[in-house]
Amino acid sequence: MQTSHPDVLQPVRNLFLDFIDAVAAGGTARATDASAHELLAATHAALRGFDDDTLMLIATRAQDSALAEEAVRLSAAIARLAPERAAAWFAAGLALQFANRHAEAVEPYRHALAIARTFPNLRNNLATALMQINFGDREILPLLEETVAEEPDNVNAWINLARVFPTDADAARPLRASRRALELAPQSPLVLNNYAMVCKETQQWNEVERAARAGCQYAPNDASLRLNLSMTQLLRGNFAEGWPGHEMRWKGSSELAAGRPVFPKPEWRGEPLAGRTLLVWGEQGMGDLLQFCRYVPMLAERVHREGGRLVWNSFPQIGALLARSLGSHCDLYCAGGPVENLPPYDCEVSLLSLPLIFGTEEATIPGPTGYLKADPAAAAHWRARLAGEKRLKVGLAWTGSLTHKRNPFRRVGLERYARHLVGIEGVAFYSLQPGAEQDIAAARETGFEVTDFSAQWKTFDDTAAFVDSLDLVISVCTSSAHLAGALGKRAWVLLDVNPHWVWLLDRRDSPWYPNTRLYRQKTFRQWQPVLDEVSADLAALTHDAQRSAQVTA
Repeated sequence: MQTSHPDVLQPVRNLFLDFIDAVAAGGTARATDASAHELLAATHAALRGFDDDTLMLIATRAQDSALAEEAVRLSAAIARLAPERAAAWFAAGLALQFANRHAEAVEPYRHALAIARTFPNLRNNLATALMQINFGDREILPLLEETVAEEPDNVNAWINLARVFPTDADAARPLRASRRALELAPQSPLVLNNYAMVCKETQQWNEVERAARAGCQYAPNDASLRLNLSMTQLLRGNFAEGWPGHEMRWKGSSELAAGRPVFPKPEWRGEPLAGRTLLVWGEQGMGDLLQFCRYVPMLAERVHREGGRLVWNSFPQIGALLARSLGSHCDLYCAGGPVENLPPYDCEVSLLSLPLIFGTEEATIPGPTGYLKADPAAAAHWRARLAGEKRLKVGLAWTGSLTHKRNPFRRVGLERYARHLVGIEGVAFYSLQPGAEQDIAAARETGFEVTDFSAQWKTFDDTAAFVDSLDLVISVCTSSAHLAGALGKRAWVLLDVNPHWVWLLDRRDSPWYPNTRLYRQKTFRQWQPVLDEVSADLAALTHDAQRSAQVTA
């Protein structure tokens, strides 16, 4: 975006040209030195003489990537030359923020805060920078609340207050703030989108979709708004409208900010494949790969029917699981490596784009149950190793990726499992959580015994062999849930009020994984009722297993 004003910096540029002219004119060293000092003093005076509006205009130039470095350096220089001016430090922080250098913006903003705490937009902008660094920073909310208390019509501060923070125990503040922002800016796409996001946490799904659609009407080319609407549509089971918008994920998702990988060959959108080789590849996380690899047999059938070839490239950390289970459908399976080292192909497609191409509806989700198969020898090894354990064998996963922005809300924590499951007899618990030694040690100190073999698993194929020997998997929304579902194992998945779209709404079952049972939060951040239900069901399952064993005996 071009926001520069050509004449704003012209006086400074003229001084620089004067300096060049003086050097080029020659003369004695003393005269040249004197001229340089005069020009330097004049430059200092010119920079210090800029009024506040000019400082802001200079800072806004940083929105243009071609001008960002100049704007940042010039704004910083002015602040150093006029350290008593809050506006100068604010402009220095603003330029850095416009250049997406949020962590660096904090220091100049703090300088401005020390001079004039009530400088317009200062506290809001500092809070915004802190959110980009650490969303859980406890300084953020006081800064924003201070702002709206003094500036009740500051819509940007209300927008930030409408964000749901990892430290929030309930959704009252973000809901109140989002409604106030909507009063101030009812046609703002950003305000409408934030309101929709808050309504998800309070499960007002009609309001979510209404606000999301309105936001898209006011900003039809905004990829993030279209993606958010599509996620709501998919969550509500409206696949027909949801799949096309889901293709905006590469431009609209902050977690895919790096963008779609660049391939030298075109993306396949369903064109005939006679005589051509199609490359299919996995994207995003392991859970997505495990869920959508089910499309490979369907895709292979079409490719081969049309006279083409299919090459599949996947993640190395999956091990041999996919090659063994589904690789026979492809002409070639490979894993990892840069784009330039891929086998020859004519066009490419991502696994997550296949539901759109095939027009997937709930009734046409590809199966069968248990489309992935654990390594028979490795699975037999674990069954033999656990054969002496006569209790119900239950695997536990209590957190997703620590870097995922939804993980603070999805995470249950082993400490909660321990409090609710410790008294259940007839159950042996096993960790499915790699690298969780501290969690497990803490649980054991409370009397909750969890066996941990995870250090022996190098790939998901190794994990699959172990999961295959279990009676049940209890997991939050993470790859363990998808792995158990893809293997056809019995799984209980615990979901927060705003679940990932694949789990849909208001149902205990999953059309993607027939042997999975869903346990849903009814209220934001409230896991107690969910775990009470899981505990009761596990006790009942254990009781039934013991009775069956007695009858068999």
